[in-house]
Amino acid sequence: MQAIPEIIRDFIHSQHVVSLACYYEESIWCANCFYAFDENNNRLIILTKETTQHGRLMQLNPRIAGTIAKQTEKITEIEGIQFLAEAYCLTDSLAKENALEIYLQRHPIAKLIPSNVWEIKFTEIKHTNNKFAFANKTLWRK
Repeated sequence: MQAIPEIIRDFIHSQHVVSLACYYEESIWCANCFYAFDENNNRLIILTKETTQHGRLMQLNPRIAGTIAKQTEKITEIEGIQFLAEAYCLTDSLAKENALEIYLQRHPIAKLIPSNVWEIKFTEIKHTNNKFAFANKTLWRK
């Protein structure tokens, strides 16, 4: 498995909310979710119920797109990623337990809210960072 470049890994670790875009046939939906980054497996872990609009769509079509963006008003501080990924609700008890452990290390309060555990497996990432040069890009593909 090709490692995600350090600059992208560091950025993903520095944030905590992902915006997901899901679709199936004529239905399209976006959702914001808290996440934990599992860099060893090039994936995000999220918790969301299968019954949510985005949960239903991801079950019908696991191919999704998303963004993680730093919130700033200064153009020189813009940084974020756009990505393509595949989303899967974890059903294997060991895989689910391992992913949940990663998630709860980052968001321990989540143990109070029952939810399904999902992995968002990156297939492509474009990182934009204006700190070093305007519209500086780093690309990664699985």
